[in-house]
Amino acid sequence: MKKTFLNKFIEGKLSLALSFWIFGFIGLAVLSAVTALILPSMLLVRLIVYPYLIYVSLGIWRSSNNYKGLKVFSILAKIMIVIWNISQFLGLIAALS
Repeated sequence: MKKTFLNKFIEGKLSLALSFWIFGFIGLAVLSAVTALILPSMLLVRLIVYPYLIYVSLGIWRSSNNYKGLKVFSILAKIMIVIWNISQFLGLIAALS
């Protein structure tokens, strides 16, 4: 069975750089910006972005586990995943208030 690009990503089989920068950094920024321009409420924006963030977090974390380069990049990627998720969760709580 041929694996799709998205399957390779979620399994951590893509490079850490591609996973982090394209799916994570750029993907989250574009999704957040587009939904913020379209939707009237930050709560709705966060509710749409959060499932993508979870998906991205899994793919980047797994890619980080498979990374064979300098260990610091693997650690930094995981730190950013934690920061992104805490920020998104706290933003969701704030939007509910």
